[in-house]
Amino acid sequence: MTESRVDNVAKRILVLGGGTGGYVAARKLAEAARKQGLDLEVTVVADEPWHDFRPLYADVAFGTAVPDEVRASIVDAGRRFGFRVLVDRVTRIDAGERAVETEKGGRLGYDYLVVSLGVRYGWEAYPGLDRYGYHNYTLEGATELGKALARFKGGRIVLLVPETPHRCGMYPYEAVTQLAETMKNRGIKAEVVLLTRERTGKPLAALGTDVSRVWWEKIQAAGVEMVQHDGNVEVDGERGVVRAGNVEERYDLLIKVPPSRLPEPLARSEGFQLKQDPRWAPVRPRNFRHPDYDDVFMVGEHSMPPAGLPTAGIPVHFAADYAADQIISEITGGYPVAGYAKTMTCVGYWGTSGYAGTCEIRYDEKEQRNKLYCYTIMTSPIIRLMKEAFYKSWIAAMK
Repeated sequence: MTESRVDNVAKRILVLGGGTGGYVAARKLAEAARKQGLDLEVTVVADEPWHDFRPLYADVAFGTAVPDEVRASIVDAGRRFGFRVLVDRVTRIDAGERAVETEKGGRLGYDYLVVSLGVRYGWEAYPGLDRYGYHNYTLEGATELGKALARFKGGRIVLLVPETPHRCGMYPYEAVTQLAETMKNRGIKAEVVLLTRERTGKPLAALGTDVSRVWWEKIQAAGVEMVQHDGNVEVDGERGVVRAGNVEERYDLLIKVPPSRLPEPLARSEGFQLKQDPRWAPVRPRNFRHPDYDDVFMVGEHSMPPAGLPTAGIPVHFAADYAADQIISEITGGYPVAGYAKTMTCVGYWGTSGYAGTCEIRYDEKEQRNKLYCYTIMTSPIIRLMKEAFYKSWIAAMK
């Protein structure tokens, strides 16, 4: 490392997680160190040597991507962009002592900590959910779902959303429209049912009436039935039935969305579980710092709902970018930073076409959280092509 312009002591920046948030923060910090001559030690702790672009798992399941397009070596990316990668599993954070403990027995100190550990899949939260059905929330799961779709000869497909919010809020609506179109193109007679916890009974209601209306029209046009349940979910795989208190849905193929739970390292760490809702981690929504520790930034999906943001890659990306900006600013003497993104564009698939919408992000001083004001930009097949190209180029750029 080159000599710092600020002092002669290297600043230790520890980044937990090798996914979107961890990679974005580590790369920006390492590039700033190189360009500005800062003495930074940037270390990513990742529980596996791969960086997976998880939104592409659905493409693997539907046969429009292969596993090699989904992942890249985070270790090689670290060598390329100038940050160190430690392949180990975080077990606990001791923020009072500025230390992180790992499974291999390490105790890592830091000056700044960036936490982006995603979410844990709480399959055990509902009876039978862990035993029955298919999903594409892991690469292995996507591969198995792809095989199940290839074997499917007709009948009733139920896509079950046990609770909200969950990872990637748009996914169930993308999936059911794509399922309906895929089966139609294959000449397979299929009923597609979306069994969801959406309290309004309409898709993506949290993003506003305009976004919800466009997706509702597409779901209806695709012939998908949307059924609202009350949250008391039970999967009876022996009989091929999902019971959810007020409804009972028979299925020939069950596709499931995992409940989001707090990652275990955060659940085991004092002060890292939100008291009001233990599924999530605490955060200051204005700047993504931990409420009790200014040197800890909470930029993973585990902290997005308390900040008023979706559990998805785009808000995580922006939060990680903003965290890196704040760290660099403090190290170099406090130059002003732009703050969190003021808008985010969301794109989605529906069969061979696509959707693009924009959300304006405004910080509500009274409620002390971010709020979204969303609207549709356009729907077009070109949007699908753009989204697919961006996803695949993300991984290609790391190799």
